[in-house]
Amino acid sequence: MDDKNLEHRGEVWYQPAPVHFDCAWPRWSKFLFCAVLLIVAFMVDQTIALAAYAHPITFQSDINLEMIMLMQWGQWTCSVLVILAVVLLDQQGRRKAMAMAVGCLAAVAVCYLLKGFCGRARPWLLHEGVFGFFGPAYGFLRGATYQSFPSAHASGAFALAAALSWFYPKGRALFYGLALDTAFQRVIRHDHFPADVVAGAAIAVTVVRSVLWWNWPGKLIAVLPRAWQDWLLANP
Repeated sequence: MDDKNLEHRGEVWYQPAPVHFDCAWPRWSKFLFCAVLLIVAFMVDQTIALAAYAHPITFQSDINLEMIMLMQWGQWTCSVLVILAVVLLDQQGRRKAMAMAVGCLAAVAVCYLLKGFCGRARPWLLHEGVFGFFGPAYGFLRGATYQSFPSAHASGAFALAAALSWFYPKGRALFYGLALDTAFQRVIRHDHFPADVVAGAAIAVTVVRSVLWWNWPGKLIAVLPRAWQDWLLANP
């Protein structure tokens, strides 16, 4: 897209979508796939949560520390470090990093709003006979114990993966592989139900792709002071 078209749209920079393996799929098929996967996950939620509690998968010594580190993919410290690396290593790193940050923050904001409104009890409450969604009165007022759905860890992990895959599509298998590991560990460690991580992943990918597709970052840059625009758009 040339500069004249961008300025006409009130934008000063735009990164088009990369060619992904799913580009030929119609959007309705993607949403249908996510909906079916979520329904199946809800059907097996209790069974898998009880199995994860009864038959814990444990990792010993340094391996456990490594797994915990991998589970933090897409969380605050990890995301900040990855985005800083983009700034330092990519010639267009400043604007790409800002775009990634906007997308990830939007996904996390949607996730936490849904957590509060849904008020779903955590898997560890199953053993007290507590299971289900209890609404905003629990979700917003009783803290993390009633904020199981959707998973913020899964949302953060898939948001970072989706943002990185937009700008660096050759690495998407690695990025999404790390996100899947995060989601898997949240279930086996008895912190989330399968439906929680499926919903978190779907929300994150949808929000991040939408933010980048509709070019919120470019529109944001366009309203910044000219000196900030020049800094973000300059190639170091």
